[in-house]
Amino acid sequence: MEESKRRDTKAALLRAAERLFAEKGLGGVSVRDITVAAGARNQSALHYHFGGMEALIKEVFAHRFRAIEEQRIKRLAEIDEAGKSHDIFALMQAGIAPLLEACLDEDGRLYARFSVQLMTDPRYNVATLIKDLGVTSATGVGERVSAALKGLPEKTRSARLRRIFMVSVIIMADYARLVEAGKAPPVEDAVDEAAATLAGFLMAGDPAATA
Repeated sequence: MEESKRRDTKAALLRAAERLFAEKGLGGVSVRDITVAAGARNQSALHYHFGGMEALIKEVFAHRFRAIEEQRIKRLAEIDEAGKSHDIFALMQAGIAPLLEACLDEDGRLYARFSVQLMTDPRYNVATLIKDLGVTSATGVGERVSAALKGLPEKTRSARLRRIFMVSVIIMADYARLVEAGKAPPVEDAVDEAAATLAGFLMAGDPAATA
């Protein structure tokens, strides 16, 4: 019973933090704000479960990104099975689809807004956070894209791949906004449009690239 209560408290803190960070920004939320919103009995609950605010912010990013990672890995496997591992458009579909599909859920839309906050905060390096998580899908997409863009210098490929995640998060947040406003296109159409945008960015100047 006690273990169950601890899990419930930790989950409540994560949900409260995600919502507050999305609404107020990373610098506009205090420990007390989060513990009160989570219904925790005292402010020490946050430090007990996460060790501090910075670790909590990283966990808010990580806990939902893991589900996105699972979906992306499945899509990459399907691309490989179909013999499309060098198809930039297909790779961008695999990369962006789990992000936009998450926006169909209210929690996913909060996560989209939170991710923009995290991405633009100079205290955090999202690429490093992803690497620390040990996820493989981002690396998998990057390796396949890099292999397909043979007409571009390695330095150019690396720079574009680094920016792809930032652009993808902005697209995710924009789609979340459209969903909330009741103006979003079907997610399949949004994925195709986003993938075309990202593929065009990656392939610019490479005559050998195909999509």
